Amino acid sequence: MGTEFQEPSPKTGCRLPAIIGITLALMFVTITVLLILLVRNPEIAQLVKDLMVIILAIEALFIGIAIILAIIQITRFIRLLQDDIKPILKQANETISTVRGATNMVNDNLTGPLMKIAGTLSGTIRFLKIIWPNRN
Repeated sequence: MGTEFQEPSPKTGCRLPAIIGITLALMFVTITVLLILLVRNPEIAQLVKDLMVIILAIEALFIGIAIILAIIQITRFIRLLQDDIKPILKQANETISTVRGATNMVNDNLTGPLMKIAGTLSGTIRFLKIIWPNRN
C-alpha cells in the first residue's frame, strides 16, 4: 500500500524531552517572578488571595451543582431500569410457566404412554422368545 510505517528519526525522538524541559523551566521562572512580585507588593498579594478565594468558592458551587445533577440523573436511570426490567422479568416468568406446562403435558400425554407401550411390547417379545425359542 501507499502508506508505510516510518520509524521516527533521532531528531524527533529528542524533541519531547527538550520540550518538557523548556516548559518546566518556563514554569519555574514564571512562578519565581510571580512570587517575587507578590512578596514586594502586599496589596497585590491580598488581591490575588481574595480572587483565588472567590474563584475556589465559585468552583465549589459548580462542583456541588454537578454532583446534585449527577445524583438526579442516576436516580432517574435507576427508576427507568426498574420500570423496564420488572415487566421483562414478569414476561420471562410467564414464559417459563408456559414452557413448564407444555413440558408436563408432553410428558403426561406422549412420553408416559409411549414408555408404557414400549415396556409392554418389550415384555411381550421377551415372553414370546421364552415360549418359542430359536424361531426365525
